[in-house]
Amino acid sequence: LSTLRNQTPVGHGSLTTYTCTHKRILFPKPRPTDPSQSQGHFPAKTLLSFANMARPFETAKVTLDYLPYACEFDPQDANRLLVGGGGGANRSGVANKITVIDASTKDELRISGEADLSRNEDSVMTLAVGPKKGRTSYVYAGINSSPADVEKGKNEHFRVFGVEQSKARVSSGANTPGVTVAELARTALFEHNEIDKDAYQRVLRLSAPYGEKPQLGAVATGLAKESQIALFEVSPASAAAPKVRGRLDITKEPMDIDVVQTGEDEFQVAYCDERELFIIKVNKSEIDGPHLAYTIKEDGTGAWPTFRSIRFLSPDFILAGTNIPKRAGCLLLGIRLPTKVGDVGRLSASAKLPRTVNQITTIAVRNLSPPSTPGGKIGNAQFLVAAAGQDRSISLYTLEHKAHSSIDLLVDFDFLTTLKEVHPLQITNLALSVYIPPKTTARPQYVKLASISMKNTVVVHSILLKKFTDRDAPIRKGGPPRPQRYAIALQPRRFTKSRLTITTFLVLLLAVLLQLTLESTGAVRPRILPSRHAVANVPNEFLTSLIGDVHALQGDPIVIREDIISPTHIEEDPVPRFQAAVHDEEVYGPAVSWEDLAPQQKKLWKEKLSKAGHWTQNMGESVFKGILFGEIAGAVGRAVGG
Repeated sequence: LSTLRNQTPVGHGSLTTYTCTHKRILFPKPRPTDPSQSQGHFPAKTLLSFANMARPFETAKVTLDYLPYACEFDPQDANRLLVGGGGGANRSGVANKITVIDASTKDELRISGEADLSRNEDSVMTLAVGPKKGRTSYVYAGINSSPADVEKGKNEHFRVFGVEQSKARVSSGANTPGVTVAELARTALFEHNEIDKDAYQRVLRLSAPYGEKPQLGAVATGLAKESQIALFEVSPASAAAPKVRGRLDITKEPMDIDVVQTGEDEFQVAYCDERELFIIKVNKSEIDGPHLAYTIKEDGTGAWPTFRSIRFLSPDFILAGTNIPKRAGCLLLGIRLPTKVGDVGRLSASAKLPRTVNQITTIAVRNLSPPSTPGGKIGNAQFLVAAAGQDRSISLYTLEHKAHSSIDLLVDFDFLTTLKEVHPLQITNLALSVYIPPKTTARPQYVKLASISMKNTVVVHSILLKKFTDRDAPIRKGGPPRPQRYAIALQPRRFTKSRLTITTFLVLLLAVLLQLTLESTGAVRPRILPSRHAVANVPNEFLTSLIGDVHALQGDPIVIREDIISPTHIEEDPVPRFQAAVHDEEVYGPAVSWEDLAPQQKKLWKEKLSKAGHWTQNMGESVFKGILFGEIAGAVGRAVGG
C-alpha cells in the first residue's frame, strides 16, 4: 500500500528522512494492533523507526540562521544549551546571535530565546555559562569590538550577558518558558603594548560551580602578536563584570586552556601549545607558574603528535586530544600531572581514534560521578569522552578512574562508538551536559552531547546511563552494600580475557575445519587427516619429488638411476643425485623392477633415496611399484654379476 522513498535534504547530515508514496508495499504486513493498522498501513511511529534503527542514541536537531562557533550547557541546568556565532562585522545580512535552546525532550530542540547582537561587531567566538543570581544566569562570551574601535586600540572583547527566565511562552501551545538575553557588561581583559588588529579572544574556560563559591576563569588570545592569558574571578555575590586576577605573557599561542578547582580558593590552570603542557597554580594571594608539566618530544621523523585540545579529568589527570602530522591519525592521551615543581608528567592511558579520523578538531569530557566539594576525592568513576573529527564524526570513549588507598589510576580506556556524519559540514564545537547523580531514580538518566556545525545545525544526542555496582569494592559483614554509581548503558567494544579466549578458540576451530575440507578435496597436502589418506597420496608425492617434469605416454616405464656425473670438487659425504626418464635400454642400460632387486640392493637404494630427500620410512616400499631401477654407481651390475 505504501513504499518508502529515501530523501536526504540539505542540512540533515546523517539523519535520513522518508516520504510515502501510494504504491505496492514491499514490507511484510504488520499485525493489526489498532484501527489505524487494520487496512495494512504502517503508523507514523513505525515509519520513524526505520530512520532511527541505526542510531545508538536518540537525537534531536535544529537549524539556526547563522553560523555557530561556540556551544555550552548550563552547568546548573542540563536541559539548557547556549549557542553563539554569526557572520561577524559584515553587510551580508548574517546575524550575530546568542541562542538559548531547550533540550529537555530527547526528540526535539526548542529555541527559548535569542540575543540579536550588533552586526558592526565580530561574531561570538567563545561561550561559558557562569553562576546564577536569582532568576538570572550569567553567560560570558568572546566578541571583538567593531573594526573601527579596534583600529583605535579599543577592543572590549569580554562580554557578560544575563539569561533570565520569563513567564512568557515561546509560542502558543508550547510548554517551554521563554527567556530574555541581555548584555550586562563589557570589558577588555587583555593588555597589549601596541594596537593589535588581528588579536581576538580565542579560548574561554571557567571552573565548575560549587554553590555560592567564586569561580576562576581564563581567556587566551588568538592571532596576537604577543600571546597572553588573562585570569578572572566571578561569583553570584559579585557584580556582573569579572574581577581580574592576573595576566601572563607567554611565548607561544595557546592551543587550548582549562581550569579546575583543587580546594577552597585554590585553582589549577592548564594550557598547551603544540608540544608542551603547562600548569599554573592560583590561590587567594598569588599566581604560581607557568610550570612545564609534560612535553611531546620531537625527533624529526614527523611521527610524534601535537596538542590540539585539553580537558581536566581531575586535579591529578588531564586528557589531551592530539593530532599526528600529515593527517596520519589522532590520539587521546591521559596524562598524570606532576605533584612537584620540576617533575614531569607521565602518560597513564591512551586511545587511538578510528582510521577514518585524520584530525581532531575538539574534545569534551564529563565525569559521571563528580565530587560534591571543591577538590573532593573522586573515587571510582567513569568519564565519557567525545572527540570531533574532520570527517563530521564524533568518536565516543569511556575511561575509568580507579581510586586505591595510596594512588589513583586511569584504566579501561575503551572505544564506545562512532557517530558518523552527524552534520552536513565540519563540526565547530562540542559540549557535554553536567551530570549530577540523583538521590532517587524514578526515571531513566541521560547525559546530553551537543554539537554544532558550519551548516548552522545543532544536534543533541541523549546518551542513556545505567546503575553500576563496583564489584571490586570491599564489602564488610553487616555493613552497607557495595556503592552504586552511574555509567554509560551502551557497552564498550572491549576484548576481555573471556571474549579473547572464545574468539581464539573459534578462529582455531574454523582453521582446522577449513584445513580438513581442503585436504579431503586434495587441494593441499594432508596434515590433519588420518594416515590412510596420507598413504594414498604418498606415491604421487614420491614420483613428483623425483620424476618432476618427465613426460611419458600411458604405459611407458619410468627408470630411475643414480647420476654418475663427476663432481667439480671432492665432498666428504656427498648427497646422491638421481635422474628419472622414460626407459630406453640402449641409452640407459639394463634396469630391473623393485621386486627383482636383491635385499642388499633395496637397502642401498632406500639409503640413497632417503639421503637425497626423496623417500622416508613412513612412505613404505609400495611407492616403488611400477618403477624400474638402473645402475646405482655400479652396484646393480656387480650384484647381478655375483
